[in-house]
Amino acid sequence: MQGYENMTDASPPKNTNHGIYSIAFARAFRALFRPISHSLNAMGISPNAVTISSLLLACVTAYFIAIDRLWIVVPLGMLMGFSDIVDGQLAKEFGLESKFGGILDSTIDRYCEFVIFFGFALRYYFLGRPLWITGCAVAFCGSVMVSYIKARAEADGFSCKVGRLQRPERLTIIGIGCIFLSAGVDIMIVFLAIATQLTALQRLLHVSKQADKSNRSQKH
Repeated sequence: MQGYENMTDASPPKNTNHGIYSIAFARAFRALFRPISHSLNAMGISPNAVTISSLLLACVTAYFIAIDRLWIVVPLGMLMGFSDIVDGQLAKEFGLESKFGGILDSTIDRYCEFVIFFGFALRYYFLGRPLWITGCAVAFCGSVMVSYIKARAEADGFSCKVGRLQRPERLTIIGIGCIFLSAGVDIMIVFLAIATQLTALQRLLHVSKQADKSNRSQKH
């Protein structure tokens, strides 16, 4: 469960960066969805079903992006993001967490990002602007690497909660770009293509410092 749903009620460690959104804002925003989570649980809908629904929403969103109907992308993208909050709430608040559920959630998140950027690439292709497809590819690659570096670092016992462009922030930027239509999308693609690479580099450097400190302590 990525983004908001990863933020627990425990106090975060010092110098921990949770992106643009503060912990207090994330908690308050997440609380808005508790009635929905309770209703879905009462209906017997599982967290994994909600997770999969986010991929279906991503596919629909990508379709409208590809045909340049940007006005409908924002509400659809919000529904996709909201489902990513609800699946985490269902899993945690009703004791439905599982290792497979966490893996499925992370996998679907990556597929969702691919589908969305693929939609933008198709849009540029249909508009006769093929060079911009490269920008979409670079932005997608950066988005994946931001998530991958964190997952790989934490698997080896390192902390990697740094960087301003976590998944909720990336989705927000995509939504803002679509609000301003064609010019906004161009600016958004360029920004994400650059900023995601910088965030990935920031995370690598952060882990590198921890690894160096660990190596020095082991030598002593």
